[in-house]
Amino acid sequence: MSSRSPRTLRTLLIATGAVGALVLSACGSSATPAASSTTAAGTSAATTAASPADTSAAATGTASGDATASASTIEPIATATTATADEIAAAKSKLIAPGKLTVCTSLPYPPFESADIDGNIVGFDMDLMDQIAKDLGVEKTVIDTDFTGIKSGQAMTSGICDIAAAAMTITPERKAVINFSDPYYDASQALLVLSSSSVTSLADLSGKKLGAQAGTTGQSYADKHAAEFGYTVVEFQNITDVEQAVQSNNVEAGIHDDGPLFDYVNQQAGAVKIAANFKTGEQYGFGAALTNTALIAVANAMLKRTTADGTFKTIQDKWIKIG
Repeated sequence: MSSRSPRTLRTLLIATGAVGALVLSACGSSATPAASSTTAAGTSAATTAASPADTSAAATGTASGDATASASTIEPIATATTATADEIAAAKSKLIAPGKLTVCTSLPYPPFESADIDGNIVGFDMDLMDQIAKDLGVEKTVIDTDFTGIKSGQAMTSGICDIAAAAMTITPERKAVINFSDPYYDASQALLVLSSSSVTSLADLSGKKLGAQAGTTGQSYADKHAAEFGYTVVEFQNITDVEQAVQSNNVEAGIHDDGPLFDYVNQQAGAVKIAANFKTGEQYGFGAALTNTALIAVANAMLKRTTADGTFKTIQDKWIKIG
């Protein structure tokens, strides 16, 4: 999921497993992760999530848009539907914990990653990580960590985790330090307002306040058009702060990635709505250390396989509710 501003986080681990190849399935944090794991039968309990995730990069696009967005997932472009035995063996040999795929994410960022009522880390990204663990024949362990360490590549190169799954936008700057998978999700920016609001575009915010999470693509997009449309950008630490500011009418609108905002709207029983959607050309990818080409080959093959056999669409329909 874009740049997230630095924050103090609680590190948590949760494990979900995959028992074999035949079983389906946005500077780093100072906290030291403590791991736990289970088999494919389920997930272990986790502590309450402490930090939000989001994506960041310099966004481009038009400043007006249709509030109804089409499904944002895209077909991966891997050339093989299954990883080779050599790729799997090479990827497994590089795992920082034998028999475990250690995944970095940054919470909360529903529907991509969040803690459920039992403390299990769930979401669109997590289900796709289950698929990689399945192909490798290993368990999955998830670490909640600062997105700053993820987007810089430090979390992977320093051995905190094998792969990042954090709704992370692929950008040229990040590609210089991260080995990205094929893109698996097309993101755009959306404008959140109260259901009673007459705002339908950025132009309607002249003389008003627009909330954005600091260090995110939404903030970049909002800053880019502020002078043009005459609104004031108000920065917030977390996306939940932006949502609450809209609900309490402290800002007239909030801007953020469309997936999380549509998820929020669906939970609010008609209190808020999406007023506009801005096509910014952002794409999410999973990330590993630059030298870990084998694991990315496995990830790309997984994306192709799950697209071909319908698993990707099943996972998409389970988590992504756009419009």
